[in-house]
Amino acid sequence: MKTNSSELHPPYKCLEVLGNEVRMGIIQLLMKKELTVLEICKKLNKEQSLISHSLKQLRECSFVDFKKEGKKNVYYLKSEIFQDKNKTLIEMFMEHSNKYCKGKK
Repeated sequence: MKTNSSELHPPYKCLEVLGNEVRMGIIQLLMKKELTVLEICKKLNKEQSLISHSLKQLRECSFVDFKKEGKKNVYYLKSEIFQDKNKTLIEMFMEHSNKYCKGKK
């Protein structure tokens, strides 16, 4: 399923995106602090192309976003689901899905 970043993904697509070791590693790093692609590459010991591709998928599902700082893109967690530790996983994902995955089944 090819989409551009302006299209909303169905909830199952976002669950699929989370079901990957590299992408979950990125999320875990970004839970601690904002990072550039090169910083993520270094911490995960992965190639830049893999990290960039993974970040694109995370952005398409609105889990992460970036801001420009000079010539660098600094990535951060966009989705609030990773912040509320008092909810179950399904409650957190349903909130994310209702906010970012509307319009597609």
